Amino acid sequence: MTSKEWYTVQFTNRKTVGLSVSKDGKLTVRAPYGTSRLTIERILREKEDWIRKAMEKVIKEAEEQNAPSDRYFDGALFPLHGSAVELVFHEVADADDIIVSLRPDARETLLTIRGTGLTPERVQAAVSAWGRRYAKAYLEARARNFAERLGIAVGRITIRETRTRWGSCSADGNLNFHWKLILLPEAISDYVIVHELCHRYEMNHSKAFWERVGAIIPDYKERRKKLKENEKRILNW
Repeated sequence: MTSKEWYTVQFTNRKTVGLSVSKDGKLTVRAPYGTSRLTIERILREKEDWIRKAMEKVIKEAEEQNAPSDRYFDGALFPLHGSAVELVFHEVADADDIIVSLRPDARETLLTIRGTGLTPERVQAAVSAWGRRYAKAYLEARARNFAERLGIAVGRITIRETRTRWGSCSADGNLNFHWKLILLPEAISDYVIVHELCHRYEMNHSKAFWERVGAIIPDYKERRKKLKENEKRILNW
């Protein structure tokens, strides 16, 4: 393996030259054994636009993936249902666990965090665990309410954390939802719920499927657009 400042070359048994940009913005060139430096540099010049766009993409993604310390501190704002809920820390000596509680205040709703050693990483884990429990109750109630309106039966409702999917519906009516749906405005999380419920009728995205979605949520296209605009930020929370 050799390198020349801004990129690294790896010689392999492959037949063509391949380029890749890692999450930390480093360019790697994978080339067949015997490929000359002049050939590699010519290819880099030819692929200059692709390299620039690829590096811009990873930089943008890195900016969206904030560290826990940027989101989980005393006084930080947590986007519950799209609204700003303040995190309030209460350091307690020798507590075994971190307790997270949603407490409506006279003026606002607070998410209180009580425990020992309230580091951003520990608070993130505790809030995530609380969020799954909260999402289970909230999303299940919303899903069963919409199911009744649609006149359909549903099976088990599971709350998970996946990399890219907000929800899914199996052929036998079991539903899966991402717990971070509770971080989105209710109108958007309702769209995801109705979308998955409509798969009980149509296990596809046909015209008939979208007609069923539109019967419950006429502005589903606008809600779907807002979901796309916000999903990276919320999934990386």
